[in-house]
Amino acid sequence: AGDVTNLLAGLAGAKWGIKWTLLAGLTLQFGGLGMLFGWQDDWKKVTAIIYVTIAQMLCGIAKDLTKLGGKTVTKLVTPEEKQGSLFKLVSWITGFKNSLKGAGYFIGAACISANDDWGYYLALGVNVLLVALAIPWAAVALDKNLGTAKSKNATLREALFSGNHNLNWLSLARLFLFASRDLWFEVPLPFYLRSPACDDIGVTCGKGEDLLWCPSGTICNEELNQCFNINDGGGCGGAALPRVVFGGFP
Repeated sequence: AGDVTNLLAGLAGAKWGIKWTLLAGLTLQFGGLGMLFGWQDDWKKVTAIIYVTIAQMLCGIAKDLTKLGGKTVTKLVTPEEKQGSLFKLVSWITGFKNSLKGAGYFIGAACISANDDWGYYLALGVNVLLVALAIPWAAVALDKNLGTAKSKNATLREALFSGNHNLNWLSLARLFLFASRDLWFEVPLPFYLRSPACDDIGVTCGKGEDLLWCPSGTICNEELNQCFNINDGGGCGGAALPRVVFGGFP
C-alpha cells in the first residue's frame, strides 16, 4: 500500500499541488483514528484483525501522503544557488523526524499505561489533537500551486520505469528492503519484546501492599494465585519489556 500510495501521490501532487495531497493525508488520518475509537473488546479475533488492518492501512496511506508533501516542499523552497545545502537540510529533517517518532512511541505507550480503562482513548485523543492542529496550517499557509508540474506531467509508465537503468534497480531493491522490514517489524518483533520469560509463567503471584503482582509480561489470576501470560495467543521466551519501555522501539 505504501509503494502504491507514494507513486499515485507523486502523480497527483504534480497535477493538483502538494497542498491537496497533504490535506488528503491529514483527513485520512482522522478516518483511521476514528475507526480505532470504535474498537470492541468482544469482537472475534478474525473480525478484530481485519478491522485493525483496515484502520492501519488508512493511517499508513495518510502518513505517506503527509510525508511526501513535507519532503517535496523542502526541495521546492530551497533556492537553486543553495541546492548543495539541501542534502544537509534533508538529513537534519530525517534525523529529527525519527527522533520525534521515537518520542511519540514513548508518549503513546505512557498514555495507554496511564489507565486500563481510558488510557487507550487518551492515546488516540492526543493523536487526533495533533492532526487537528496541523490542518489549519496546511489549509491556509500553503500555496495551492506549490509542487505542480510546470511542464507535462509524467505518465504512470514513465513514473514506474525510469530511463536510468541504475535507478530502476535501486527502486526495486528499496521495495524488497521495506517489505522485509515491515514483515519482521509489524508482528514478530512486538510479540518478542512483550512476551514473558518462560520460567515466569505459572509461578505464584507475589504479594505487595494490598496488591498481587507478577513478573513483567504476565498477569495474576487471583482465583488460582498464579501468573499467566499476558498475551492470549501464548508464547514465551521474549524480552518481557514493560509497555512504556516497549514504546521506545519505533
